[in-house]
Amino acid sequence: MIALHNITVRIGDATLVTDVSATMRPGRLTAVVGPNGAGKTTLLRVATGELAPTTGTVEMDGRPLDALPEREQARRRAVLPQQSQLHFAFSALEVVIMGRTPHLQGAESTRDWEVAHTALRTVGMGDFADRDFPTLSGGEQQRVHLARALAQIWTPPEAGHRYLLLDEPTASLDLAHQHQVLRTAAGLAADGVGVLAILHDLNLAAQYADHVVMLRGGTVHGQGPPGDVLTPAGIADVFGCPVRVLTHPTQSCPLIVACAAARAPTPAAPPA
Repeated sequence: MIALHNITVRIGDATLVTDVSATMRPGRLTAVVGPNGAGKTTLLRVATGELAPTTGTVEMDGRPLDALPEREQARRRAVLPQQSQLHFAFSALEVVIMGRTPHLQGAESTRDWEVAHTALRTVGMGDFADRDFPTLSGGEQQRVHLARALAQIWTPPEAGHRYLLLDEPTASLDLAHQHQVLRTAAGLAADGVGVLAILHDLNLAAQYADHVVMLRGGTVHGQGPPGDVLTPAGIADVFGCPVRVLTHPTQSCPLIVACAAARAPTPAAPPA
């Protein structure tokens, strides 16, 4: 389990996160939701060790995160950021094989290349292995980077658990691929991986997450099962948008429908 205990982050005069506690458990897909500027990415950066909290602690499987060697962390935890810039003419497969770096004892083995190919197929990019990465669309590039992250944690460690942290993984994807990515994430969770995903689409969070953390202004407004957190009152309070929460017609999850704001009356025409 990755556990964040009473995390506060201050940068200069700005307080980005205040006294946040949350857990990322193996076998569970946790969605972090909230409006822009709520502290979602800050919290993810703290969970990965990229950003040290001003106060509070982070643990991985019961050990302080900063006490674990970086190579050990990288073998067990992969991160997909919002944007990954890469302008060199690597092939898609060469990008994915980079995810195997923490596991190498020299050159890549046949097994490493097999993992890279399988990871590409998992995200629906198997036919693009030889394509130059810069020629891919933004959504295709995002899926290749997801395959790189999958390759990084493909092999279960001898001790501890595996974790995958995704920062807005569906942002540049079309409808079908949004669901493909989250089905993949949910499948990893079912296989024992701890998955955390920052999501803006509340219906995707409702459909795929086992646990939801809702942030507002850098604090936790609520956390728990989607049906307990994604309520009309909670969403209106956090997002300032009235909604109706219905029963999904085909899934056992909430369906969130934004209520249209009442139209302002049309001004009367001036007298002739």
